[in-house]
Amino acid sequence: MLAAAGLASRREIERWIEAGRLLINGEVPTPGTKLGPGDRITLDGRPVRLKAKPEDKTSHLLLLHRSPGSALDLKDAAERAAEHLKTPRASRRWLAVNPMPPVDGGLEILTDDGSLAQRLSRGVHALTMDFVLRVRGPLSDSIVADLRAAQEIESEPMSILEATAQYGEGLNHWLNLTVRATRPAQVRHWLAARGIIVSRLIRVRFGPVHLGRELPRAHIREVTKSERNALMNEVDTARAALAAMRDGGAQPDGLTIDE
Repeated sequence: MLAAAGLASRREIERWIEAGRLLINGEVPTPGTKLGPGDRITLDGRPVRLKAKPEDKTSHLLLLHRSPGSALDLKDAAERAAEHLKTPRASRRWLAVNPMPPVDGGLEILTDDGSLAQRLSRGVHALTMDFVLRVRGPLSDSIVADLRAAQEIESEPMSILEATAQYGEGLNHWLNLTVRATRPAQVRHWLAARGIIVSRLIRVRFGPVHLGRELPRAHIREVTKSERNALMNEVDTARAALAAMRDGGAQPDGLTIDE
């Protein structure tokens, strides 16, 4: 309920509970505690009032092109979003869905709807994503083939669906990756163990949503209706596939999930 109201992400609220910062009727709750209309909620001693979300309020989904090395600043993103949507800055709280590490960059997805952020986050690890890497070191066809076949790093699952090298001059090369359930840090560690250093890593696709040339760095735009529908359909399909695998059922047609 708190996340859906846009107070913060579910993980952040859970951290507040663990730290004893969030109280309900003067007591520290447990995750899953039900809230009633007369319950008093406080954060760091200050009352929290949840405003009922209007029935006609439209949730927004935005794309942000973040430069590598610049941390995701949600306050700055809120200002950019307010300017883009022509809304008061204080009227919305923005959440990032599967944000990239500060050292990396590229496509970031933001929403002002906690329920939507939760729905996306639950299926994000089953989506495919594209990364573009600039690397320095002895990159070769055999190393690219080994990376494509890699299934884990330090006992962590890693799924590289496609790897294509664009060899440059000298030590700098570009590497295009299509991955699923694979963190950028895993790719960095795998390559570093072979003497290849990633100097830049950019996410250029998030499921069916692509980072196009129409979105320069530090700019923001709202997803189109077709992009939003495609993203939600893919997330829901991925979640259904994972649920079917956990229950021992068959995977939906057209979707392959690597363990």
